[in-house]
Amino acid sequence: MRAIHEAAETAWRPPIGESRVHRFPLPPHPIAAEQARLLTRIALADWALGEALDNALIIVAELATNATKIGEVFHLSLTRQGGTVLIEVWDTSEALPDRRRRSVDRVDGRGLLLVEGCSKDWGWRLEDRGGKTVWAIADAAEEPEPPPSGLRM
Repeated sequence: MRAIHEAAETAWRPPIGESRVHRFPLPPHPIAAEQARLLTRIALADWALGEALDNALIIVAELATNATKIGEVFHLSLTRQGGTVLIEVWDTSEALPDRRRRSVDRVDGRGLLLVEGCSKDWGWRLEDRGGKTVWAIADAAEEPEPPPSGLRM
């Protein structure tokens, strides 16, 4: 019976060294997105995940900007999962993320399209404690393909 309990208990936890987490509360202030980017830069440097940095910075900035609009403290969590980073932003709103394309006349409303384009996967969930968490998985930015050898640039 003990073996079954131990297996169930560790099934949801990655082994130590496989996953590391940084969690940060951030204020609903215009500088919060830049603070989130700085914290992300530090965490990814600590984890030697520089190849995921560009995508992670874009994702974090967009999710933090959206959470700042709620007007309350929000939380950024960064979790290393092998060569990727799971980015989670919790805020107090239960309004669902809206990734619809906006009018060409508007300059806002395209953030989740950037998140989608820069992430391996993304989504959201409502939390039992209230509010929602929007998450995205960042990995290395894809290198642009070189032009075919017969073409001149």
